[in-house]
Amino acid sequence: MLEIPQKGVVSTDTFYASDADAEAALTNMYASFLSVASANGINNPELMMLNYSADDILAAGGNIDDHKDFRVFCEFNYNETNGNLKTCYDRYVAAIYACNLVISNFTTENRKEEAPKFESNYTKQAVAEARVMRAYIHLMMAIFWNRPAILDRLLEPDELPVQAESQSQVLKWVIAECEKAIASGSLPKRNGTADKDATARMSVGFAQFVAGKAAMFDNDPATARKYLGDLIASNNYALVPSEDFWTNFHKPGDGNSEKIFEPNYIYDSNLGFWDNVNRSRWMVADVLCWRTDHLASIPSCTPAAGWNGGAIQEDFAKKFLAHDGNSPRRKASFLTEEEFLYEMEWNSDLNDASLDEKKSDPNRGIKLNDGIYSHGPYFEWKRMSYAKPSRILTGGKEYPGDNINAVMGGASNEANFNVARYAEALLLYAEACIGSADEAKGLAALQEVQKRSGSGKISSKLTFEDVMEEKQYEMWWEGCRFPDLVRWDNAGKIHMADYYKGIHQNVPTVFDEFFVEGKPGYKKEHKLFETYSAVNYNEFEAKYKYFPFPRDRKANNKFLDVLGWESLNS
Repeated sequence: MLEIPQKGVVSTDTFYASDADAEAALTNMYASFLSVASANGINNPELMMLNYSADDILAAGGNIDDHKDFRVFCEFNYNETNGNLKTCYDRYVAAIYACNLVISNFTTENRKEEAPKFESNYTKQAVAEARVMRAYIHLMMAIFWNRPAILDRLLEPDELPVQAESQSQVLKWVIAECEKAIASGSLPKRNGTADKDATARMSVGFAQFVAGKAAMFDNDPATARKYLGDLIASNNYALVPSEDFWTNFHKPGDGNSEKIFEPNYIYDSNLGFWDNVNRSRWMVADVLCWRTDHLASIPSCTPAAGWNGGAIQEDFAKKFLAHDGNSPRRKASFLTEEEFLYEMEWNSDLNDASLDEKKSDPNRGIKLNDGIYSHGPYFEWKRMSYAKPSRILTGGKEYPGDNINAVMGGASNEANFNVARYAEALLLYAEACIGSADEAKGLAALQEVQKRSGSGKISSKLTFEDVMEEKQYEMWWEGCRFPDLVRWDNAGKIHMADYYKGIHQNVPTVFDEFFVEGKPGYKKEHKLFETYSAVNYNEFEAKYKYFPFPRDRKANNKFLDVLGWESLNS
């Protein structure tokens, strides 16, 4: 009587036997990948780990003790027990597993090399898409952990993942997998720059991007030129106009001409609350907003209470401002003191008043005496979710905001999660062309990014220094800087530790004279000033180029060696 069929379970003996089954498995794969882009409590692990580890972003929060679970990546205080580290690793592996459910069940790439129960043109497409996604995640794991295991099929219960012999082995495998998917002829292709649908799934263009980026991390510029050159020559991607640069990171830019891949967020009222909020990076919107409880009023652009995450490092902001001036790119990345105080819209009746009236407006500026931690007189908003985009960006045009106010109180982000955009492909290609017969093409790619930026600075020759500098401005807060520093250091082009000197000893806190008794501007005129302090940090050293494997995963597989973290290998 206990032999009752388990409800809600389909046997693998009868599944993976139709196009409908392949579609279900592929849908599951994309749904699994959404976890990589989603929230983990109040942050997104991939986003915070890569960006906080860079030299041009400082952890912020309310004070030195706030947001400790991810500020440790800024200050190199993390270890193998960190929860975000484990979450990021587990999400990557879960997404690979979903890819392998497609590949191992619709090809012979399984332990027994058994032929699939069913094959069709659609299953070949599903396999090609899964192959590219799996390759991309392996690329990211190689960037994070140097030598992850290559999970090229479903493992059986008695098998352990086998760690790769080197990072190069992983990267070469990534390139080969992308080539296999492209050569299959089954991958979807983007049909021109207006094709939004192709930006939300694995495509030929994304496979070319992944192969090219993997080749650059493998110090193989010739292979990178091949794949990135093909992507550029396809004419399926184009930079958006200068005035629209800001939309790349907000809802109005979803699926635009510049996007190569981004998981598409769609709010679904049929799903439960938590399914929606996690996919929309719930409360990451709060973290990446300014510290609103320290402000005189809530600026119109902010969707919800803000907790002050990820401040732009002051010396870099000065360098960026000197290079770009009032370019659309710079304004889309951060605001100056004057823009923050007087050009941005506040919750005030004086937004359209004269400058003199705004200077004494009590409804703008930094109100609390403890100021805003980690900030100089520069206020990043590239990654902030917007309730309503500011006129500084829109020029007065109407655009939808990013946040889901009615359902989630503005604490979520309805904009898509950026994975790859065309500007990065152009800059990788330009770097790959240095010293080759394709230098003229590489210079043209670099100049294309420079012209769009609006900075007015156009290189006359292709140099590593110009590409490195332009990439920092263009791709700031997009997960590129830290991995780039690592690979450039590995190639002997820079000394990575030099870039971190001093940034942790001189962390600013910014105040507003208007609200500080005893200051010349008290109750008369807004004027920002700073104080400086040190944080608790470890000096950057070679072991921090790569993250340790999470303790739990290392405990489950004693054969995993952790580069630079020798204490974990005993």
